[in-house]
Amino acid sequence: MNNPLINLFNAPEINRVVDSLSIATGESSGMSLAEILIISRILFAVVMIGFIGHFFDRIKQTLFVNSEAKAKYTKIR
Repeated sequence: MNNPLINLFNAPEINRVVDSLSIATGESSGMSLAEILIISRILFAVVMIGFIGHFFDRIKQTLFVNSEAKAKYTKIR
């Protein structure tokens, strides 16, 4: 293997992810099911807030563009 690939394989961030996955899936895990459910609920809430914000932002852009187009059309007449 070349050096960048070895460095990527030994990266501490990847080791942390692998360790947390092995702990979560192992029989003697340090995290209880309740803790895992709380974390998943928080992540779900963050994603849903993002989707709702994106939805309202798109509606705001659509209404602004439509009102601007109507204003230009009435000025031309």
